[in-house]
Amino acid sequence: MPANSTPVDDQSIDGVSRRRVVAGLLSAGVLTTAGCLGGDSDSIRLGTGPVDSHSHRAGQALAVAVDRHSDSLTLTVEPIGTASERLYAASERAVGAVGVDNTTLYRANQNQGAFDLDPVESLPHQGFMYGRLDHYWLTATDLDSTGGRDSIANLPDEVTVYPVQPGTPSRLVAGQLLREAGLWNAVRIDNRPRQQVPEAVEAGEIDVFPAVEINGQELAPWCQEIDDRVGERLGVLPVDDTFQSTIETAPNAITAEIEPTGWERADLPSAIDGWSLPRQWLFDATVDSEAVAELTRVAHEETETIQSVDRLALDRTEPTVMTAGVIPEIPVHEGVVSVFESLGVWESEWTRGNAVE
Repeated sequence: MPANSTPVDDQSIDGVSRRRVVAGLLSAGVLTTAGCLGGDSDSIRLGTGPVDSHSHRAGQALAVAVDRHSDSLTLTVEPIGTASERLYAASERAVGAVGVDNTTLYRANQNQGAFDLDPVESLPHQGFMYGRLDHYWLTATDLDSTGGRDSIANLPDEVTVYPVQPGTPSRLVAGQLLREAGLWNAVRIDNRPRQQVPEAVEAGEIDVFPAVEINGQELAPWCQEIDDRVGERLGVLPVDDTFQSTIETAPNAITAEIEPTGWERADLPSAIDGWSLPRQWLFDATVDSEAVAELTRVAHEETETIQSVDRLALDRTEPTVMTAGVIPEIPVHEGVVSVFESLGVWESEWTRGNAVE
């Protein structure tokens, strides 16, 4: 088995030291401003990924919308780091809100992976979806001769599958789904960095991979390069009933019929069955409910302003777009609940958060 096919333990690949996170926040002077982060009805500090990351751009766009369309709220954006680091920052009350993907949130709630050794002591409450990553299986290999092209479940054991780069949100959810469907040990798993994948697919070293799209509007750069190199060879590898059921029962993923976007050379169907990974804004329970409700209102009503700053921003004028990422067993912040109820999109099985005074 090639070196890149050595299995990686995705249960711990996102390991982060809480001590390192807190030390970094102290050195940046973030913790020293904690007094104005939570419980202040007109000020929320939002923790995102690094500058130019998807969450940072989404946060900046939301801050612009708040500045233009709210008289009672101020939103500031603080680049922090990985999703795990952001959760630790929220737990330390360094920020009042953070942007996190649902896989990281679910793993923290279940004390899985890095959170097994270092749990998040105060998990923020759910808010609303600000983005998503869409996925569907593709192959550039002629699998018809092996009888393996009819679905992901029927791949022969010599096929090499690339479930995205280890440590990324897409990899964590793809690996989870493959394991739960009983497929992880049935094929070869490739672990190389994303930038090496287009050449590997072209050379036939990777047979199957999940395409990744951002908010249904843009193809991930490494997938765009695959299209440039071997687009005419690409075909869909359908999900079977078992894999579909695995998606439906995964608390951190959403089953989706995805309209492929960004492909120029590949001839793909107009819709492909796959899965989406939601990204949410989460709020510390102590952040004032009225402030969170105002932020939720702005996000819902001011799509035009948000999209003028972040071209990939979701259109949240339809409120179900905001609620699509809710994990039922994790509390939703009371301020968000009030808006969801007013819009008629609150579901009875969801857990209602109670503000901590």
